[in-house]
Amino acid sequence: MRNLRFDFFDDSGLPRDSRILMFYSFDTEANLSRSGILHYHLAERRFVGPRHDSELTAAALDFLTREGRLPSAAV
Repeated sequence: MRNLRFDFFDDSGLPRDSRILMFYSFDTEANLSRSGILHYHLAERRFVGPRHDSELTAAALDFLTREGRLPSAAV
């Protein structure tokens, strides 16, 4: 994954105290662009929905922690 980027989708209508929706985008090694949405459930301390690559979810957890949206103990 190259050029990995994340951003928040805060106007989702879901309660912010229980869930985080975020966009991601990256380029593959074959120069293909990929993007999508990750849904993190705070109480369950996990991503819900379709399974995603472990490298992507690890980077997303790091991003959430750095942005102050996820307590470091939840990682």
